Amino acid sequence: MTVKKVKRNKLLTWLTIALAASLMLAMCSCGLFGGGNNTAKDVNAHEKLISEVSELAETAAMQYDVGLTFRSEYMYGIAQAEISSLRLCIDYVLWLRGEGANLAEVIGDAPYKTWNEIVAAGPGSSAPFYFEGLIYKFRGDKTNANKYFEMAGYNPLNKDRDFYYLRNLSIEKLYSIKAEAAELESKIYRQYTPRTALLAEPTGAEFLSAYHLAMANEREANAAEAAQCMLNALLTDPMTPSLYGNAAAYELSAGNVGLAVEILNEGLFLAPEDASINYIAAMFAYSSGDNVAAKTYLDTAKAGADGELLNSINALYAQIGG
Repeated sequence: MTVKKVKRNKLLTWLTIALAASLMLAMCSCGLFGGGNNTAKDVNAHEKLISEVSELAETAAMQYDVGLTFRSEYMYGIAQAEISSLRLCIDYVLWLRGEGANLAEVIGDAPYKTWNEIVAAGPGSSAPFYFEGLIYKFRGDKTNANKYFEMAGYNPLNKDRDFYYLRNLSIEKLYSIKAEAAELESKIYRQYTPRTALLAEPTGAEFLSAYHLAMANEREANAAEAAQCMLNALLTDPMTPSLYGNAAAYELSAGNVGLAVEILNEGLFLAPEDASINYIAAMFAYSSGDNVAAKTYLDTAKAGADGELLNSINALYAQIGG
């Protein structure tokens, strides 16, 4: 079946996106997103983080097993960012304590070697901003430390953290924690290949789907980059049905038909009555020559549509005819 490129018909004019990250019910029970307060006296904060990341990775695996790929990737991304940030922080502490000829030698063959790489892998997490700020604090740079702590605080899922005690642990203890964190980091890395990618320097707003939508608008002339931004939006807020339709439309425009179909299928499974997803499915079916399926999707879309979306639905009905 030949698939033609589908026009977006100004999707963003009728897909309104809330300027806040959706809280996933599966996440709320996890300590990573609680209001916990790790004080400087709590020298076992790393153990709690490792335990919580393990639980989150298990939940992500279960989500993947039942076919919820994008929700799974959201959870895996946060788990990866949390554990990779802890490990990279320890690498920095070891280096600052005189270990290794240089930082690269201490980091070794770890899958993520920079803070930006970690942000890109798990944009829903505040951990890379916190731990980068902590390293600045260790080095006496209060200005940059506070800057990154503030960026971490933008995320409503951020928790109070205090890992300051890491700088006072023995070299042997640091290597022990690093080994445990690195083992879990590698396990998640083998299970999770990020499809998120940053097209700009981190700002602390990467957890917001609205941030990525704005980036997509800025890159409208570049179909591949715009599609990546839309995919980022979906992978930072997989609870919002309209993002599935939006991301699928952009992937179709970029020629990524397989990914578009994957997005549409999961979106229709999660929200079979959603007007925006059904409209995009109708556009896809129509472009593929399946007018019967297109009309079925349009009928479903029309039942829940109004405004600009309803106008687009009626226009597609007119194109199909009959």
